[in-house]
Amino acid sequence: MAIRKDANTLTVAERAEFVAAIVALKAEGIYDQFVLRHANAIMSAIHRAPAFLPWHRRFIFDLELELQRVSGNPNLGIPYWNWPSGGANASMWNDDLLGGDGDAGGVVRTGPFRAGQWTVVNSSGLPAGPLMRAFGQNGLPTLPTQAEINQVIAVTPYDVPPWNMNSNPSFRNQLEGWVGPNLHNRGHVWVGGSMLPMTSPNDPVFFMHHCMVDKIWHEWQLRFPNQGYLPTSGGPFGQNLTDPMNNTPSGRIGSRPIDVLDSNALGIIYDGAAPQPQPQIPLIVVGANPTSADIGTPGEIDVFRFEVSSFGPHTMYTTGPSDTFMTLFGPNDPNIEVTSDDDAGENLNSQITRNLSAGTYYLHIRLYSASAAGNYAVGVRAAGTSPTPTPTPIPDLVVDGASINAAISAANESDVYRFNITTEDTYTIQTSGTTDTFMSLHGPNSQIPEIASNDDEGVSFNARIRRQLPPGEYFVRIRHYSPFGTGPYSIHVTRG
Repeated sequence: MAIRKDANTLTVAERAEFVAAIVALKAEGIYDQFVLRHANAIMSAIHRAPAFLPWHRRFIFDLELELQRVSGNPNLGIPYWNWPSGGANASMWNDDLLGGDGDAGGVVRTGPFRAGQWTVVNSSGLPAGPLMRAFGQNGLPTLPTQAEINQVIAVTPYDVPPWNMNSNPSFRNQLEGWVGPNLHNRGHVWVGGSMLPMTSPNDPVFFMHHCMVDKIWHEWQLRFPNQGYLPTSGGPFGQNLTDPMNNTPSGRIGSRPIDVLDSNALGIIYDGAAPQPQPQIPLIVVGANPTSADIGTPGEIDVFRFEVSSFGPHTMYTTGPSDTFMTLFGPNDPNIEVTSDDDAGENLNSQITRNLSAGTYYLHIRLYSASAAGNYAVGVRAAGTSPTPTPTPIPDLVVDGASINAAISAANESDVYRFNITTEDTYTIQTSGTTDTFMSLHGPNSQIPEIASNDDEGVSFNARIRRQLPPGEYFVRIRHYSPFGTGPYSIHVTRG
């Protein structure tokens, strides 16, 4: 498990290991790929917006994995630049780690990344000269103090509309530096030189700098466990909880904000911090009286879980005086958003009615206004007019039979199909049409275990899974690649 330490506390051996790993990645060309990944991202998608923190957490996590690979040390963590003790005379700027300030012309002449040993690249990946620094010479002569950090770490909620550099009060925006005491932005400007443009990862201190930013977010999350990421939905595309983030490739973990919210789950520990126990998620019993709850702090998000024993229609709802907003996740994965609702219930309450397959589901409840607090009750019931509703049958796909024509008719909708096979063989499940579909395959004889998934293996943006399958009953789930997308499609299964 990676332990991220204050760069000034690293031993001689730890400094040498970190520098050697950075130099090795540079020699492989991998380091420059990280520079280009940041440089060619859309500025407004990864800065001045809610995804600023999750995007950079995923970014430095990916570099950390590469450092672990080339060093052969799975516990190697990126050190963080502790700003209050990281001024120009700090040991992290010594020749055995980062080297120091630039000369009169801004060129770095000391340390392992000095001129002649380290060449930066431009946004096209072409060599662009030596590393440049100009400590405190760009209008911000000092670094953030611990008192200023403490001031920001007390701010809630995570973010607020208009979800940009004008958001206030906003922990993200204050940490980024557009309002408040200016933390992240000040670090870039204080170093100056190569740390100023979008190619700023050219300077290895970039990763230490963002490790410090991430550490502050990590500590904020521990302090406010009920203050979740915002917006969950309704914000600009790429900024919502389950949106794919701009210029973030596939990797060991997902590319959405929700995939990187838990540092402990990623195996990240900051020095002096122990892994935090995960709180028990309250269970809602289907059909029982609603569970009373409240949003005591503006921006708080409450999480509940409930069990569905068999496929059928269910209604998730809130009651009470508060204007609630509900998001449903599952089945059996708290990171897969199914749908959300604001005011479908009575008055300003939220309500979702839809067919659910067997499994565990998760409800996130917040208030529509990120600045409001209030009480409510939440419940789940089997939907229908009769006490025991008749489950909606799952459509059957016939192997080598006719295609089924269907459509994703609403945001976040997913369709479920089943098919039976009696002979082990290779089977192909695919969609056709103009809709960008995403497919997952589950089984045998259960809707819970996912055995394969696919986005664009079919023609155009269609999904296609080709797999050797033993006899049994299988289930196929189809959704639009975009959580907001809709459109028609056809699906069929063939053998051989």
